[in-house]
Amino acid sequence: MSFAAIVMRRVVHRLLIIQLMLTFLVALAYLILQNAEAFTAAFYGGTITLCGTMLMAWRINRAGEVAARQKQQGYIEIYMGAIQKFILTLVLMAFGMGYLKLDPLTLLVCFAITQMSFVANKVDTSHHS
Repeated sequence: MSFAAIVMRRVVHRLLIIQLMLTFLVALAYLILQNAEAFTAAFYGGTITLCGTMLMAWRINRAGEVAARQKQQGYIEIYMGAIQKFILTLVLMAFGMGYLKLDPLTLLVCFAITQMSFVANKVDTSHHS
């Protein structure tokens, strides 16, 4: 396995753990301060971020495999992942707010907080022999 793949796995693993913890903390805060409906909306909002992160991790991993054979195709994989993540996020938000009738503000607050985990994710990328 390449060093880049090892670092990518570290980054994604840590990011998913941070996002999962933030989702539970924010949802629990809504449960304590408001009610079970707010808990559900917050949990759903955080789950949207988790789904997008997993999709992008899969696409980036796939891009690395494809790029070994055809560099241009690797770039296409990453762009396709970004487009799919955007569409997935819109569809899941529309489903949550429209069909499930979850509170939009609560859903968006937890989504936004879990999105901030991308900034806070610090992973050691130094090469240890």
